Amino acid sequence: MFKYQFFIKGLHCASCVYNTEETLKKINGVKKALVNLVDGKVYLESTVKINKKEIKDKISFIGYEAFFEEDLLNREKEKTIELRKLKTKVFLGLIFSLIIFLGTFPKLMDYVPYFLKNYYFQLILASIVQFYLGLDFYKKGGIFFKNLKANMDTLVVIGTTSAYFYSLIATLFSNSKLEPYFDVSVVIISFVLLGRYLEEKTKIKTNDSIKRLIELNPKKATVLIKN
Repeated sequence: MFKYQFFIKGLHCASCVYNTEETLKKINGVKKALVNLVDGKVYLESTVKINKKEIKDKISFIGYEAFFEEDLLNREKEKTIELRKLKTKVFLGLIFSLIIFLGTFPKLMDYVPYFLKNYYFQLILASIVQFYLGLDFYKKGGIFFKNLKANMDTLVVIGTTSAYFYSLIATLFSNSKLEPYFDVSVVIISFVLLGRYLEEKTKIKTNDSIKRLIELNPKKATVLIKN
């Protein structure tokens, strides 16, 4: 029996874990595939030797990234960069959400500048959030649509895209009775990004704590025998 341990980047929900396990089990010879959502660690058992490239290709096909021990050093550097980028996206998303919220909340609309209430101004901000800050949702959601599977990214894409294009139509046909809801799509994307940022920070702290606990394991022990 051949055993493999590696990590997967990009897992966010139970559906991600299920789809990943099912994909790995389809590899010829695989008898067991267990995926840990917390740290992304995968335990694989196979009756035949599997090429690492095949594993990486299978994982890449469903929208994730697999990396082995030799990739860990680069992965740690990538994590720092990705977390910094995610933090920037969260900051921009929350700022844009606040601006649009001020221009759409009835009790505040009389006290804010006119341009904040302008639908076209809100459209510009919402478009940035939808298609720049939320680009990763479309990438992951598109892959799952292609494979006829759904996960959290799929739900975010469906919900926010519906709200965005409804609001776009309402803006273009401003003479109609339709009212845009740009705040809905923007707030959902921003808060999901915030959740993912906090999730990633928690994972990093948890992994660091586990490593420190392992390092506390004594290398020598003294045994006292009472005669």
